[in-house]
Amino acid sequence: MEILGEEFIRYAMIAGAVIGGLCAFLGVYVILKRIVFLGITLAEVSAMGVAAGLFLGVNPVGAALVLTIGAVILFWIPYRSRSVSKEGIIGFSYVFAAALAVILIAKNPMAESKGLDLVSGNLLYVETQDLATVGILALCIIALHSVLYRNFVFISFDEETARASGLPASFYNFLLYLSIGLTVGVTMKVAGILFVFGSLVVPPLAGLMLFQRIPMIFLTSVVFGIITAIIGILVSITLDWPTAPSILVTSCCGFILIAAVKALLHRR
Repeated sequence: MEILGEEFIRYAMIAGAVIGGLCAFLGVYVILKRIVFLGITLAEVSAMGVAAGLFLGVNPVGAALVLTIGAVILFWIPYRSRSVSKEGIIGFSYVFAAALAVILIAKNPMAESKGLDLVSGNLLYVETQDLATVGILALCIIALHSVLYRNFVFISFDEETARASGLPASFYNFLLYLSIGLTVGVTMKVAGILFVFGSLVVPPLAGLMLFQRIPMIFLTSVVFGIITAIIGILVSITLDWPTAPSILVTSCCGFILIAAVKALLHRR
């Protein structure tokens, strides 16, 4: 209770819960559409944007958003080639963004001092402005997905059937990718690559492990992401561990526990 009395701890928990829950929700689509590599690539491109912003002396969040949205458009554009696949282009983008981010950080003292934050995040340094930005983002994403939920689920489960039924799958794919890209771009500066990407993957896996019905998968994923974020922050403060890695270790341990319990129940 003494820990919760500190304002910066409360801010960290709110930010961690909102970002963890939001990424967990979008992560269900990432898992269903089998675009996990796209998720980490967008995270890396966003990190490069933050590094570029610090290097050039411009708003790092703005730079990250511009580059991330550009990457979303690039990956969304239909691409067919016998020699290079779409996955190859995504892989190339990941390597290029990661390498360039390291160079930009190394060549800029200001960026170098914040380089670790791009990876592990800085949730314990969240400010009121960060909370407001993340909150507005979450409301916009929730509003979009509340209206288009059925269409997003349809194209995630069976895109070919969706196209055959007359649904403009390319348009909805773009909106889905854009919502993921915006979320990654905005939350990256606050939470870091590890937390954002981990929250896109681990909580949805827990939801899919426990349930088959889509609404329950989404609900479980979001709840799992929120709870493990809060517990992970408390673990990091108690044991003096880095925040984002502590959250992800907590999340992964929770998933392992779920998998073990489910395996034991099936044996009986």
